[in-house]
Formats: sequence, structure tokens, C-alpha cells
Amino acid sequence: MLNPLILSLIGIAGIAISLVIFKRPAIGAALILGLVHFERALVFNGISLVKLLSIVCIGILLTRVLMKDKGIRIDRTTLLIALFLAWVAFTVFWSSNQSVFLSEFISLGLQAFMYVLIINLVRSKDDLKLTLWGHVIGGTVLAVILSVTMVNLNFVRSTDMEIAGLGINLAARMVGLNLLLAVLLAQLVNSRLAKIVLIIVAIVSGIGSLLALSRGNWIALIVSAGVLILVMSIKKGSEFNFKQIILVGVIGFATLYVANQYFFSDYGFAKLQDRAESSVTLSDGASGRFDIWRTAYGPFLEKPLFGHGFNTFKQLNEWKNTGAHNAFVLLAVEDGLLGVFLFCLILGSVLFNLINLNRVKDVNPIALSWGLSLLV
Repeated sequence: MLNPLILSLIGIAGIAISLVIFKRPAIGAALILGLVHFERALVFNGISLVKLLSIVCIGILLTRVLMKDKGIRIDRTTLLIALFLAWVAFTVFWSSNQSVFLSEFISLGLQAFMYVLIINLVRSKDDLKLTLWGHVIGGTVLAVILSVTMVNLNFVRSTDMEIAGLGINLAARMVGLNLLLAVLLAQLVNSRLAKIVLIIVAIVSGIGSLLALSRGNWIALIVSAGVLILVMSIKKGSEFNFKQIILVGVIGFATLYVANQYFFSDYGFAKLQDRAESSVTLSDGASGRFDIWRTAYGPFLEKPLFGHGFNTFKQLNEWKNTGAHNAFVLLAVEDGLLGVFLFCLILGSVLFNLINLNRVKDVNPIALSWGLSLLV
């Protein structure tokens, strides 16, 4: 049991944070995106602090609606998310695993409605910058932890190892996302010092992404960079901004040079080469993922339209308690083609919103291009 003094200090800190968020809601969004990297590590009495903070922000948002007569922003994507969650909840009626339905579904709901919360907390370009800074700071800390852990373990990794409570592959993807967001934020800020700091953050995140030896993360970063170049070429035409290519090249070169000179051991470099080669040849079946996806085809065919129900994938595949490692495979088995269709509608709605930003006169075309690459 915690000391009463500590509980009092926590209570005072909680009230102070709540007041600050009430005054500037974007601070709540920044805190959520900064702490989300450590959601499973930051737990108080069995409750995730990130989920607790999300609930507090929801309460503050509703309070502002009542006190300041500010409406809640509900767009097309919000409605599609609500429809998707309703369908997922409905599938529990024929699910064979209802034991932990409530806790798992609440967790899914909070994650899904993070979008709704963020768009209501972030109301201006300055709010967006503040929110991105929150993610960048938290992501940089995660990148450092990831890099130090991999070096200390001499690059011996397994699918069940954790970094700050996250699986190694998820941590790598979060760090890779942080790299992209750091470069996006660099397009939005005006201060030269801030731009330099963000480029350094991108390099630190790039080193973490490289040291994690996650092939899926590498592919995602390469595809995102390709989409960026493609969109910028279409957007700017013959006036394509080559500064972006130079920026990506500088970050890539600095990442490879620093990682090779100061982090990789001989074994680590050999492991890097092996992972890179296998990502092209697929000699290890993507670490068994192909086998998992292939065996998921059988359960999918049994109930292709409605699926087997929420939270049943681990029971149905031949490798018990093994995740799908793919959102579409997971949805196809658990929620059927209807669930996959609703999920695609959500992604399409977000893409449609980004494309529509082209009509906004003062939109930053470079930032917009980075936003599209992030979605991909």
C-alpha cells in the first residue's frame, strides 16, 4: 500500500495536470502520444497510466463542452470507427473465447477512439506541433532504450522479448514511426534550432530502427520514403523539392555510419546482413509468419463472412497463443470479410481526408506528402 504522502502528491499532480489540460487540451494529446510508447510499462495498481490519462482527457473534453459550449467534433472516420467497434462487439456472441472479452474490448475501444480524442484535443496547427513534439520526445526515449538493449544483448533477439513493455517488433515500428514524425515536424517548425534537433531525433530513431533488426519496420520505412517521393513528384511536378531527397539521404547516411562505427559488433553486423538477405529471399518464411497466415486460411474459410468472433485467433491457429502478425489476417479470421471491409473503409476515410487537404490554401505540401507516407 502506498504511503499517504505519496498518494497526496500524486493527487495534487493529477489535479494540476488536469487543470493544465483543461486550459490547453493539446497538452493532453501530447502527453498521451508521449507516454503511449510505454503503455505496458507504466502501470499503476494494474491500470495503464495511458488509458487512465485518456479517460481523464475524455472527462475534461466533456466538461469543456458543458462549461464552454464547445461541440465535440465527429467526422466520417469517427462514425466508421464506431460502426467497426459495434460489429466487433457483436461478434462476441459466437466467439469461443469470452473469458476476457470486457477488458480486451475496452482496450481495443480506447485504442480505436484515440483518433476521436486527438482530433478533439488538437484544434489548430500550433496544437498539432505540440502534439507531435510529445510523440517525438517519447519516441526518442524508446529509441535509446531499444538501442541500448540490443547492444547489451549483442543483437540476440527473439519474438517474445520486450522493450519497455512492448514486443521487439512493435517497439521497432514505434521507433520507425517516430523517425517519420520527426521529419514531418521539421517541415512544420520555423526555428532552425528546432529543425536541427528534429534531424538528430530522426537519426537516433533511425539507429534504433536499424539495431532492432526488424525487417517489417525496414520495409515500412522504405515504402514510406518511396510514397513521399512519388507524392511530392506529383504535387510539385517539375518543381519537385530535391531538399527532401537530400534530407532523407543525410538522415540515412548518418544513421548507417553512426550505427556501423559505434554500435554494431561483428556478430551484430553479420546478423544485420543475414536479416537483410532473408528479407529479400524469404528463406525463413518471414520468421514463421507465412506458416501462420497459411494455416489461418482454413479457419477463415469456415466462416468467411462473419468470422469466428472477437479474440479467437490465438485459439484457432495451429501455433497456439501465437498472434497473427497482420491486421488483415486477424480481422479476416475473427471478424470476417465484413470486419475487413469496415476496417478498409476507416483507412479509406483517413486517406480521403488527407487528399482533401490539397484544397486548403495554406496547407504545407511537404507536410501533406509526409502525412500520406505515414498512412501507408
